[in-house]
Amino acid sequence: MHTLEAEYRELHQAGVVDGVTASRAIALDDGSLFPVFGELRFALYAAVAAITTGVGMLFKANIERIGPWTLIGGLGLAAAGCYGAAIRSRLRGEARSIGGDYVLLLGALILSADLGYAESQFHWLGPQWSWHLLILAGWHAATAYALNSRLVLSVALTSLAAWFGVDARAETLFRDGSSLRHSGCEALLCSALIVAWRTAHRRLRGVAEFDEVFDHFAANVAFWGALALSFGADTRAAGTLLLLAIAAVAIGKGLRNRQEPFVVYGVGYTALGLCVLEAQLLRDGLATAVFGLATVVLAVVLLWRLHAQLKPDSP
Repeated sequence: MHTLEAEYRELHQAGVVDGVTASRAIALDDGSLFPVFGELRFALYAAVAAITTGVGMLFKANIERIGPWTLIGGLGLAAAGCYGAAIRSRLRGEARSIGGDYVLLLGALILSADLGYAESQFHWLGPQWSWHLLILAGWHAATAYALNSRLVLSVALTSLAAWFGVDARAETLFRDGSSLRHSGCEALLCSALIVAWRTAHRRLRGVAEFDEVFDHFAANVAFWGALALSFGADTRAAGTLLLLAIAAVAIGKGLRNRQEPFVVYGVGYTALGLCVLEAQLLRDGLATAVFGLATVVLAVVLLWRLHAQLKPDSP
């Protein structure tokens, strides 16, 4: 098997790279060292999800014994501990580890659950109870900027979308017409606000790593809104055109910047929308199955061809 060990050693001898970099490159090339960054992030995310779920189940089973104030205080202390570790690293000027990022995410999720539970118990906001989601969005946004955390920024955007009424569950796309139209308009408005936020962030020279978070959220929420409109009988035409337009923008962005997820968004959401529209319009089992299969096959072929264009050696 051909390796690049000789070339790396020549670069080291020429002084282009240091010894540590050359040794690491050789180890990666021959397979004796391999990255597990993606696997580690997945494991940490799964751990945060498991802890959050476990805490919820524990308190649900013992709520009558411990009382609401004890629960609120306990969750608040746990969240404070998670935030405290990140704040301490920030004050010391230390780079936060990947584990520290997920501890901070855990703190943000616990705080969200704590405030949501407190509002459900004491109704401090009365009929405007949903405003606690906007409060959380503001808090998480401030924390994300103060502590430089993309994960917490994603929690802020999720809270903002929830305040707008954006529901990511699939069954919400099959409601009655007026409710569906309302959900679609809310999602599109939320996406527009995220785009405006991103624009202001870039003009103010904010953290460059935040741009990707804004882009992914804006794209997914916009697609969700377009799907909702395209599934409504009275907004079907406008929603479908909007869905195709957003898909074109997403695919163009993905190809231009070599960001494959946006290509997947554009093709995948469009294929989903077309399959459901075919089922609604044809109302025939066999015809729906044939057209649906054809749509999926065409989507797969298109994804394959676009994926080839995104390879590093493609023009």
